[in-house]
Amino acid sequence: MSKAAGVQASPGADMPGTGGASFADLLSKQIGEVTQMQRDASQAVQDLATGRTDDVTGVFVAMEKSETAFKTLLAIRSKLLDAYDEIKNMPI
Repeated sequence: MSKAAGVQASPGADMPGTGGASFADLLSKQIGEVTQMQRDASQAVQDLATGRTDDVTGVFVAMEKSETAFKTLLAIRSKLLDAYDEIKNMPI
């Protein structure tokens, strides 16, 4: 067992079926967070356009955060597809 920041981690704690979150759960959670960031950015732009806010900097920050999160998600998708193709093309 290792001890980091006062928290003990057992071997396999992040493995599916052993009580940790599965990769699919983590990916699904991240997709949900990116979706929420996009909604927040859209709402910020709409608020700016309708005059409900005058925080231009906040709107641009929300848009950039949303764009960065989405690009990261696309990069992860690309890497997963590359890994799948590599596994698919392995000789048996």
